[in-house]
Amino acid sequence: MRSGAVEGLTTVEKLPSFYGEDRLVLLTRDPYWLFAYWEVTPATRQQLEMEGQRSWEHLNLALRVKRYATAMENEGCFHIPINHTADNWCIEVGVPDRYYRVELGAQIPEKGFVALLCSNTVKTPRDEISNVIDENWRLPDWQARRLYRRIARGSISSLEMAIRGGGSIHLERRDEC
Repeated sequence: MRSGAVEGLTTVEKLPSFYGEDRLVLLTRDPYWLFAYWEVTPATRQQLEMEGQRSWEHLNLALRVKRYATAMENEGCFHIPINHTADNWCIEVGVPDRYYRVELGAQIPEKGFVALLCSNTVKTPRDEISNVIDENWRLPDWQARRLYRRIARGSISSLEMAIRGGGSIHLERRDEC
């Protein structure tokens, strides 16, 4: 490797902490959890402070999590209180195979929840094997039997496997570790 290329690798550049954009991004982690991160610019904070008539540190900030069965059919929502220093949150939704959207805002007396930022919509995956069998990707019967046998064998203990297989197990007690 040339010395100039090595020098380029040793320089350390940092990503900026803030980009100066109001943004709330929602990501799916798994069937039961979401991850949200956000940035609120000073101008937007000031706008919410004026609406709530108190400083950012004293506002009752929250994430409103909305769940949808389809892209348009609302199933309800719940609120997660957050602190004013947070800029990301792991959200347990508990229901797979649904659409979700999150709003960042504050609970303001007399006005209720005032949304500041709205996220993208995400869908959590199913938590089960598909019941759709595509003929193009179907296993031949002999491979399917072998696979299911291996799965079934993997879900039992080694003691059960030996007993079912007719083998004997000799347990020996040892005092030294």
